[in-house]
Amino acid sequence: MVVRISGTSHAILEGVELRGPLNVEGSVGRISIVMPAYNVEDDIVEAISEVRGVLEKITDDYEIIVVNDGSTDDTARRVEGVMDGHVKIVNHSVNMGKGAAVKTGVRYASGDYTILLDADRDIDVRNMMQYIKALREYDVVIGSKRHPKSIYQAPTLRKILSVGYNILVKALLGIRVGDTQTGFKAFKTKYLKMMMNVIVVKRYSWDAEALAIANMLKLKIAEAPVHIRQEKLFKLKDAVNMLIELLGIVYRLRVIKWYQKNIEKLNLQYKPPMKI
Repeated sequence: MVVRISGTSHAILEGVELRGPLNVEGSVGRISIVMPAYNVEDDIVEAISEVRGVLEKITDDYEIIVVNDGSTDDTARRVEGVMDGHVKIVNHSVNMGKGAAVKTGVRYASGDYTILLDADRDIDVRNMMQYIKALREYDVVIGSKRHPKSIYQAPTLRKILSVGYNILVKALLGIRVGDTQTGFKAFKTKYLKMMMNVIVVKRYSWDAEALAIANMLKLKIAEAPVHIRQEKLFKLKDAVNMLIELLGIVYRLRVIKWYQKNIEKLNLQYKPPMKI
């Protein structure tokens, strides 16, 4: 089930600015932030600071887990310079890909809610409280560049590729969301850890794979506004790799039913369609 939520039609979202502490109905619960990071030495400290600034207005029970995915620059040392009881780092010895970094971070997440956030500061995190509030009603909340209240700035070619990829995802995987690839997603941790047991993609298309699995498990998914500014062009090689990974997901989902079989083995809540 996918619901698009907006400031005018849903009580959870009342705008895009953080409006103060979240003190509705008692404690919000523990929050885990997982930030995959690769060669972001110029941005990582500020990215952590921005997330801290939001979280400290919500709760003091939080953790920020930076997964250094084999960076060859000074990313790891800069994270280590701001580590404390809230900020942690997990290091990959080599670059394994964003999907692998997310999987590693989720393994260490101890919160009731887990937010997956890119570390390159392309995304404005000031409306994070809206995502956390929405998790009281939904199981998954995804930032969507195509939400009517989103602000999306990027080169025209990147926008075209993004739309084209999402059309393919909808057609091939049956995921009815406006955007699968934005690096701002929030989950109830128990469901995210469950899903990670059958995640295969290590690099580009893990988002589409995760949402396909969430769709199979009939989790409640909501799309939320995001402010995102992307200045880099998308490399043709990356686009080709994403397509190859997407076809692999289709093969496992539609042809050999790999996800269905493995979810059943894990005794998760997926029930295959009844044959008549």
